[in-house]
Amino acid sequence: MAPPPRGARRWSKALGIGIGVAAVFVGVRLALPAILRSQINRRLDRVPGYGGQVAEVHVALWRGAYALRELRIVKREGSKTDPYFSAANIDFSLAWRELIHGKIVSDIVIDDARINFVKAATPASSQLEVDRTWQQVIRDIFPIDITHLVINRGRIHYLDRTADPVVDIYVENLHAVAAGLRNRPAANTAQFPAHLELTGDSIGDGKVSLWADADPLAAKPHFEFHGQIENVFLPALNPFLKAYGGVQINAGTFKLYAEMAARGGRFEGYVKPFFGHVKFGDITEPNLNVMQKAWQIVASGLVLVLKNKSENELATRIPFSGEFGNSKVGVWKTITSMLHNGFVKALPAALEHNVKAAAIPAAPAHP
Repeated sequence: MAPPPRGARRWSKALGIGIGVAAVFVGVRLALPAILRSQINRRLDRVPGYGGQVAEVHVALWRGAYALRELRIVKREGSKTDPYFSAANIDFSLAWRELIHGKIVSDIVIDDARINFVKAATPASSQLEVDRTWQQVIRDIFPIDITHLVINRGRIHYLDRTADPVVDIYVENLHAVAAGLRNRPAANTAQFPAHLELTGDSIGDGKVSLWADADPLAAKPHFEFHGQIENVFLPALNPFLKAYGGVQINAGTFKLYAEMAARGGRFEGYVKPFFGHVKFGDITEPNLNVMQKAWQIVASGLVLVLKNKSENELATRIPFSGEFGNSKVGVWKTITSMLHNGFVKALPAALEHNVKAAAIPAAPAHP
């Protein structure tokens, strides 16, 4: 039999090489999730004081993305029942809209995120801080600057097991969008490059909203923050009020408005709390000791005297300012604001929008 023509042999060889390359590519693609999962779990386990595990890794090469499924991080020597952080899904992907402008940056979308802050009997068994170590961990897991962040169905939880009764407060159904996290502002403009919006539901069926504009790459904190909590049903906070305030409330609502700005090492702002239609618990309840009963009588009397009669609200404005690490609260202004609300004119239950970073003088240089 005559051998095949030389051209046919070349075509056959090229086809074989192509099939081999395709087989290698498919094999690597199939093995890649397992390899990434192993590497990520190994990296998480090297974080000092923490341990972590991801159940699955999904890769989507066509869009330059991969997703971590069922991530769970615990603090060693910390709470054994509450993970420090967990998420059902974390999706890292290239931001194609930025590639048009020659920027290789990424988006991150986090679904069903949970972060638990726990105060326990000892510092070793507590988990109260967000460690900066995690910034480097994120860069190691996805080594491209993250400029856009979305959080869906998040939950922030604070648990104080040292309090009596145990304090358990939270914000759930949290939705947050942050953009411009790694951008510099345009030259000679006062605009902030980064923006954050967050909404959620608090304990007591309250509504939480906050907005912030910032320069995340500034040498010193440079931002403007506005936040509010509205329509909180006060009795839901009774464990908190009993543990830290020694009182029990049977009816009432709570609102809070706050603004803060920072520039050049200094900051200023205010907090306005509102307690409306408050009714305290019965002091004859057997679970109250003598001191708690006495304090509840004093607190109910102060609310009765100092509340604004037309609005049936106790409110004040608490100003604060200073340098980072050296702050001060305007105590006298807080007291006069409460008296003004009670006897002169009710404070407006709204944000004032008058705290601006540009108006804050820079902190003096320290020798």
